[in-house]
Amino acid sequence: MKTEPQSDLQPQESLAIINSMIQTAKNKLADDGFYIIFWGWLVFAASLIHYTGIQTGYYQAGIVWSILMPAGGLVSYLYGRKANKKETVKTYINSYLHYSWLAFGVALAITLVFFNVHGLKSTYFFLMLLYGMATFISGGILNFRPLVIGGLCSFACAIASVFLSDQQQLLCIAIALLCSYIIPGHLLRKEYKSQAHV
Repeated sequence: MKTEPQSDLQPQESLAIINSMIQTAKNKLADDGFYIIFWGWLVFAASLIHYTGIQTGYYQAGIVWSILMPAGGLVSYLYGRKANKKETVKTYINSYLHYSWLAFGVALAITLVFFNVHGLKSTYFFLMLLYGMATFISGGILNFRPLVIGGLCSFACAIASVFLSDQQQLLCIAIALLCSYIIPGHLLRKEYKSQAHV
């Protein structure tokens, strides 16, 4: 009679390994939290600059996106190249996060092309859905509640934006980024720093 091969790991040991991988990924996201914090503040600023420009009668204020987003992309690329040279260990959790954010980036690019076809209102709505999706998934993987709550807030902003004007949607985007990127990003980095000094 054949017996099933048994793992050498006890359930407690397996759980400890999983928790360790989650903590490693959380620490990496916090330590490298540059992306989530940087893009959070960048899009937050662009949204408010655009909104303020429209309110003051400068209707070409939308050009801020054409300036800040490519600049942000260049900064992220240079930072990424430097960070990749230092990275030596990659866990399954890191891979899940990597592909989640890669899918977000592809969907974001498609949405921005979609902008040229269906206009701002649809684009802003889908952007907030994507912001929420990326942070909600990351929060679930990392077991970090502020990211999950931030994702839910971004979903709520997307729903609310349906009933608002294009200009008011800019404020929704700013609120969505504040809740889903900026606040969770700083909280994650704060947690990482507090644990690093224990």
